[in-house]
Amino acid sequence: MYDRFAEHYDLIYREIVNYEKETDDFEKLFAKFCKKKPRSILDIGCGTGSHSLLLSNRGYSVTGIDIAKRMIVLAKRKASEEESAVKFLVQDMRNIDLHRRFDCAICAFGGFGYVLTYSDLARVFGSLGKHLDPEGVFIFEFWNVGGIRPSPYQTRMKIEGKSFVLYRLSESNFDAQTNILTVDFNFIELHDGKPAETFRETHKIRCYTTPEIKKYLEDNGFELVGVFDWGTKGLIDFKLPEKETFRILAVAKRV
Repeated sequence: MYDRFAEHYDLIYREIVNYEKETDDFEKLFAKFCKKKPRSILDIGCGTGSHSLLLSNRGYSVTGIDIAKRMIVLAKRKASEEESAVKFLVQDMRNIDLHRRFDCAICAFGGFGYVLTYSDLARVFGSLGKHLDPEGVFIFEFWNVGGIRPSPYQTRMKIEGKSFVLYRLSESNFDAQTNILTVDFNFIELHDGKPAETFRETHKIRCYTTPEIKKYLEDNGFELVGVFDWGTKGLIDFKLPEKETFRILAVAKRV
């Protein structure tokens, strides 16, 4: 995953994600749930590093990890261009190996959902627990089962690049037995109005309910201390999620 897609990731998600506002939201949660302002942050599933770089610019010491090698290559390139001190590493969130602890960890957008089984989820929490300070906070996004749209759900995007046009066609199908959302992406890249390349990727994302998240955290040494609606307008007045909320931002602490 995120091979050819990675090359267009920032171009696509600049239309979807407001990274500045989301970074504001992380800082609101730091202020609400951390006993003191965190200095060190672990960005899990950091992608091309947009959140990491913004947090670094705001004075935090940030390490970003992602299992997708191409995403880390691009994140390192952005860090070099910005002369940023963020460290970006290829690592699996199920087996984090950094030999240090952090004040806070984050995992945004769909990153948490790529862990598809409970056994792997337990490995994630176990690995994370070894890298968080005793009073460390874990802030992560999960996709709520109640907010899934009826299958098949199709979307189409047109993205204008500097020298090309990219079309992204997607179809999402949800399996209510496994709570796994399968998203098939088809990309068509046009140069001078003519197809230059096509490629396809399939992504599987595990979705959850809040009671599931609460139980899985408690079973693995964490306490769920807050859940909030993280809709298109961001974190507004710490609004609680409703049944149909899709993006939920959860806050957990080690116990």
